[in-house]
Amino acid sequence: MGNTGPIAFFVPSLTIGGAERVTVSVANGLSQRGYDVDLVVSYHEGDFRSDVAGTVNVVDLGTQRIPGIGIGASVPALVRYLRRRSPQILFSQMTYANVIHMASQVLSGADTVTISTIHNTLGMQEESKEKLVQWLQRRLAHQSDQFVAVSEGVADSVVEHVGVDREKVSVLHNPIPVSEVQERAGESVEHPWVDSANRSVVLGVGRLERAKNFGSFLHAFERVHAARPDTRAIVVGRGSKRTELETLAAELGIDDVVSFPGFVDNPYGYMAGADVLAMSSVHEGLPTVLIEALACGCPVVSTDCPSGPAEILKDGEYGPLVDVDDDEGLAAAIQRTLDDPLPSDVLVERANNFAPAAVIDQYEAFIRSFASVDSTDDIGTRSEPPAPSS
Repeated sequence: MGNTGPIAFFVPSLTIGGAERVTVSVANGLSQRGYDVDLVVSYHEGDFRSDVAGTVNVVDLGTQRIPGIGIGASVPALVRYLRRRSPQILFSQMTYANVIHMASQVLSGADTVTISTIHNTLGMQEESKEKLVQWLQRRLAHQSDQFVAVSEGVADSVVEHVGVDREKVSVLHNPIPVSEVQERAGESVEHPWVDSANRSVVLGVGRLERAKNFGSFLHAFERVHAARPDTRAIVVGRGSKRTELETLAAELGIDDVVSFPGFVDNPYGYMAGADVLAMSSVHEGLPTVLIEALACGCPVVSTDCPSGPAEILKDGEYGPLVDVDDDEGLAAAIQRTLDDPLPSDVLVERANNFAPAAVIDQYEAFIRSFASVDSTDDIGTRSEPPAPSS
C-alpha cells in the first residue's frame, strides 16, 4: 500500500482491563522502536492513561454518551480521523470496537488496513447484546483485512463464528511485562497467610463473575483442605458474584480458611507468596493470570477451557490441565502440585516467551506484511500529534 500514515490502535477507553492493558503495552512498544503510533480512544479516561508513553499520540474522539448507543456514537469522529490522519493500519480492540471500526472504514473510504483484534473465545457469550454485536461483526467481516486472535483457540473460534478462512486470522499473543511483574512480586503483601511457614496457600485471581467459575474453585478447595488442613485459599478480585461465593464458602464450612481481599493493586506479591495458583475458568482468550503466575515462579493448575491454558502450559508440561467443572480433578491437581511443584526457574523461562520484546517482534513482522515500511530506518521522523477529532 502507498499510505505512509501512522500505525493506529482503537480502544473504547483506558480503563482497567486486559484488552486495554495489551493495547497500551503494544502501542508503547512499537513507539519505542521508532514507529509513529496513534492511540485512538472514544473516551479519554481510565487508570491506564498514565501508562501511555509520551511518544504515543493519543487521539481523543470526544464521544458523546448516548444511552443505548455506547461507542457507536464514535463513528462520525472516527470517520473524520481516518480521512484526515489516514493511518497505514488500524488495530481495533474488542468485538464492539471492531464493529465500529469496520463501519467507520466503509464510510471513510480511507486507504487503511483494517485489523480486528479478538481477545476472547467467541461463541461463549450469553447476553443478547453480546450476541447482537457478534452477529454484526460476522456481517461486516468482509470489511476487515485481517483478524488478530490472542491464541490459537481464539483463532479457531473466529473461523467458526465469524465465518472467515483460517488464512485471514493471525495469532499474536498478548505481551506480559515479565520484568515489571517480577519486580512488583518482591513487594510485601499485607495478608497473614502469605509467606506463612506453616500454611500452604492456594490462590485464585480474577473477576468474580460466571466465566471465572470460582464456585468450582471453592468446591475443589474444600477437598484439598479436608486432606490438608494446613491449606488456606485466597481469592483476589472483585465482581458481582462475591456475596454468592462468600455464602458458598460458608455452606461448605470453609469460610474461616478462605479469604476474599477484593481488588488488590499488586496481585503479584500474592502470586510470589502462594504455593499454587488455580484457575477454574469456563472460557478465556489468553489468560494473563497464568503467565503472570509463571513469571513469579508460582506453580499453576488450570481448567483446559477454551482458549489459552493448554497453549500457555504446553498441554500440561508447565502445569496440570483438568476438565471444566471437574472439582475432584482440580483438587487432585492442586494436591499433586503442592506435593511436587515445578522448579521456579522452569516456570519463569516459560513466561519469558510472552515478554514484551518477543511479542513486539511478532507485531513488527505482522505490520511489515501489510505496511509500506521495510525497516525502522524507513519509518521516518515521528509526525506531530493529530488534533482531537471531536
